[in-house]
Amino acid sequence: MKLTPKDVEKWESSLKEIEFMSADDHIVEHTKGDLWEMMSQVRGNYFFTNEKFIFVGGLLGTSNFAVKYSDIKELKKVNVGGLIPIIPTGIKVICQNPENGKTVKHKCSVMKRKDWIEYLSGKAGLPL
Repeated sequence: MKLTPKDVEKWESSLKEIEFMSADDHIVEHTKGDLWEMMSQVRGNYFFTNEKFIFVGGLLGTSNFAVKYSDIKELKKVNVGGLIPIIPTGIKVICQNPENGKTVKHKCSVMKRKDWIEYLSGKAGLPL
């Protein structure tokens, strides 16, 4: 489902307020999906801005993240699901936290995974 201009405006305002986006940044793409963490699934929204890859879902502040494209170091296709991950919609986004230098992994689940991997690879300057 494509966001309306009014929805984009509301999301941008909210994301700037919580400092996930800079004042000059703008949402370019959007898709709905899930974030998988330690056997739990959080439904939400993925935003692709000029500067960052952002997830907002569940209660604001719990599982959310905003990653600069330049901090993404690797993308991997993965399966997601409960005890036995068999759903082929996952993307493991491996990035570096610029504040402490530690590696952070986000297991994202989206439809059209191949397209989003290509998009993220292009933005992050990674080979496919």
